[in-house]
Parts: sequence; structure tokens; C-alpha cells
Amino acid sequence: MIWFTITDTEVDQTDNRKVSNLLVGTEAQITERLKHYKQAGLTMPLLWPPFADVPVSKTLDDLKRLKNDIMPKVEAA
Repeated sequence: MIWFTITDTEVDQTDNRKVSNLLVGTEAQITERLKHYKQAGLTMPLLWPPFADVPVSKTLDDLKRLKNDIMPKVEAA
């Protein structure tokens, strides 16, 4: 399971030799990271928004953006 949050500002995506199940960044950053996952063989990741400490409206908006904007770009790659 990969926890994700879409932000308005870019986030440092450097892995620093650590594996994480967090995916945070702008829509473009998340799209690129998911394309890399797909190229590495992760074709069906379980993406899950954080429900604690995040307003429900933001969670629903992030899910809609993931489904309508991000995933079509990832699947087309």
C-alpha cells in the first residue's frame, strides 16, 4: 500500500537510499513516480489517501485527481 497526497508545491523526491511507502508531491511529480513504478514492473499499485489529519474534502479531491488526471497519463505511458 502506498499512501499518497497531492500538494501544490514540489517536494524533494530524492530517495536517500531509503525505501518508503509515501508518495507526496505535485500532480506531475506523482505522475512521473508512478510511471517509474510501472516501468519497474509495479503495474497495479494500491494507492491510498491518508484519512487521518487530512480533511475529507481534500482526500476526495485527491482521489478524483488521481483517477481522472494522473492514472490515464500513467496507463498511456
